[in-house]
Amino acid sequence: MRAAADMRVAILTSAREARDWCAARRHTYEQRLAVLVGIDTGFDAPDGRDQAAALLAEWAAAAGCDCELVPTSAGDTLVARLAGEGRGRVVLLGHHDTVFARGTAAARPLRRDGDVVYGPGVADMKGGLLVGLTALEALARGVRSFASVELISVPDEETRTKPFAVIDRVRGADAVLVLECGRENGDLVAGRKTGAWIHLEVEGRAAHAGTEPELGRSAVRGLCHEILRCEALDGARPGLTVIAGTVSGGTIANVVPAHAETMLDVRAPARGDFDWAVAEIARIGSYDGLRVRVEDAGTWPGIEQGAAGRALLDESRRIAAGLGVALDGQTSGGMSDGCWTAAIGIPTLDGFGPVGGNDHSPDEYARLDSVPARCGMLTGLCEAIGGGLLAGADHEGVSGTRR
Repeated sequence: MRAAADMRVAILTSAREARDWCAARRHTYEQRLAVLVGIDTGFDAPDGRDQAAALLAEWAAAAGCDCELVPTSAGDTLVARLAGEGRGRVVLLGHHDTVFARGTAAARPLRRDGDVVYGPGVADMKGGLLVGLTALEALARGVRSFASVELISVPDEETRTKPFAVIDRVRGADAVLVLECGRENGDLVAGRKTGAWIHLEVEGRAAHAGTEPELGRSAVRGLCHEILRCEALDGARPGLTVIAGTVSGGTIANVVPAHAETMLDVRAPARGDFDWAVAEIARIGSYDGLRVRVEDAGTWPGIEQGAAGRALLDESRRIAAGLGVALDGQTSGGMSDGCWTAAIGIPTLDGFGPVGGNDHSPDEYARLDSVPARCGMLTGLCEAIGGGLLAGADHEGVSGTRR
């Protein structure tokens, strides 16, 4: 008991030192963020994604990390490893791609208004990557009571519907801490909904809309019926959302449309409710002359908290309280690569980036004044995991039994 108490004192001391050190380097953080935000790293900018990964590798190497740029089909993945002398292994997970098209960086460079910065990717998640990098730098200055802390940044989180390419490198980690932005009230993300994109197509029969409409079968009319049927499931279970995100159909106005389709976004915090909704969507209606097809276009697992996840959250709260910050964990409807690490049984906690919001929009923002405490909390948690302080927790991961 005494040893654990002494370790907590040391962890909190380390967290406070990291917070203060980060606060003193605020200008460096902001400069780096401006550089990263000034690089287009969207789906159409593979060169920019690789440039961002190389910059992160350069900064991490200067801190004493062993760095590798791993080629993948979507571009380079950064793996930066800081070796220590303890027994625990922690992965800080993020992504350097954004949702913004080429040209956005020049049109909307980093802009600061007091303690708030705006720009493409400041919250999702270039600001978070720099919190992770700063934590690595702080850890490099200390006693390193861990086997390793690794920063992994992937190039395609925003567009992918399967696990990231280097997920096998994460296996065996004691915990994954994800660098997505903190919630607007400062909370961490303890859970994420299971989500899927479901492609629904309706095939009808074309005919001249003016002279022989009775010979046709309108796929658009059938699709409208299907969308209303499916969206009626929205809210039918706690937290369940069913939204028709895209709709298309028909060719020109004087033709009864023979084809129409929609992409449904389906999410639920409980896997059982998600499975129920997907099964209901698959109960295709019957229409004279129409054929309806449903296809799963990609499913992301959710994060449902287990004992090890609760232990991570409790320790995060404890460290944050020692830094004068009150926070909790909440469930998010968004997805992250933490969903994949939780699915393979690794204890995963999300939302360690700066407090921010309005992701994926021109109003995306992050709070610079939140960065020192996030860095301190992340540093202290790495020390706690690395030193084995949480080793007694049931190691079932956040989402279920380790597989």
